[in-house]
Amino acid sequence: MTEPMSRVTEPLTVAPSSEPPGVADPGADQISVVSLVNTLLRYRGMIVLLALTVGFYAGYTSFRSGKYYTTEAQFMPKGSSGQSQLSGLAAQFGINISGGGGQSSQFYLDLLKSRALLGAVGAQNYTVRTDSGVITGNLVRIFRIDDPRRAVQRIKVINALKSAIEAKSSVQTGVITMRVSAGTPELAQQIGRNVIDQLNVYNLSRRQQQASAERAFVERQVAEKQAQLRQSESDLEYFLESNREYSASPQLTLQYGRLQRIVDMRQQIYTSLLQAYETARIDEVRDLPVIVVVEPPELPLEPEARGSGRKALIGMLIGLAVGILLAFLRDKMAANRAAQTDEFLEFTALRREAVGDLVHPWRPVARLFRARPAT
Repeated sequence: MTEPMSRVTEPLTVAPSSEPPGVADPGADQISVVSLVNTLLRYRGMIVLLALTVGFYAGYTSFRSGKYYTTEAQFMPKGSSGQSQLSGLAAQFGINISGGGGQSSQFYLDLLKSRALLGAVGAQNYTVRTDSGVITGNLVRIFRIDDPRRAVQRIKVINALKSAIEAKSSVQTGVITMRVSAGTPELAQQIGRNVIDQLNVYNLSRRQQQASAERAFVERQVAEKQAQLRQSESDLEYFLESNREYSASPQLTLQYGRLQRIVDMRQQIYTSLLQAYETARIDEVRDLPVIVVVEPPELPLEPEARGSGRKALIGMLIGLAVGILLAFLRDKMAANRAAQTDEFLEFTALRREAVGDLVHPWRPVARLFRARPAT
């Protein structure tokens, strides 16, 4: 028998690589532009369908929305003469009262959104022509709010007015521009007029209350200063009766001058307070408008442009972005499915478990009460 000859093992040779050592394939870890374009082309149907669907929905919703008419008004608040009178009186005695009687433009912008003013606007009566006839009543009836609760009705009207009213102020002139939108041109104009009227009512009430408080304060000061003036005049009278020849004595002359100055000063204070008192009494009953209407709200002739084309274009762009994102997600999931990575296998198992829990909702509850193995 012949023995098999021993096989001589030779070392395996590896073909030399053309790439230098330490340099990896640049396409291994980087996504090429071609692959990105291929992904978009692969899912082009889904991307185009999403863009068209979202764009059509946005445009259709805008087209089906009701028409709105917008009126514009401009007004400017007046200053307060009563406050200026009191400030001038205080300035005579070296007292500085800052912040005049007028309010800032931002105050009126905030007031236009306040519940007190908008609630009063909503309570006014309106007359609106509709296809079914003429409707007369407050905004609860005009807006067809069916909730029987008064508080809920008021809140809904206020929220609707907040959405319908826009206002901005000019920094240079202080003129406030207000825009009111409503379903009919008559309603928009009436709401704009009532807003300005309620601003006047608020300002008149506030300034009359302020004038009443100032009148009460000045009235007390007038009585007090009048008593002090009479006391000073009595002191001067007593001095003159007791010292008929005071001019011969330097000391008596100096005392006379001091008493005379006290009388003059208190006379001036009393006269100024008396003028302020009369002014406060006039302001307390003053009912002149304190809002200067630069441009009253006019009846709008044409409805506002709904911008259906612009909204449809924005919707298409949003749908396009969502479609591209979904395309890359689906492409990534397909790559993981083909490679059978650990993440994809875990995702498949978790998805199967989640679907099972939705189909059989008692399973999660059963797992909660399942007996734990003893340790």
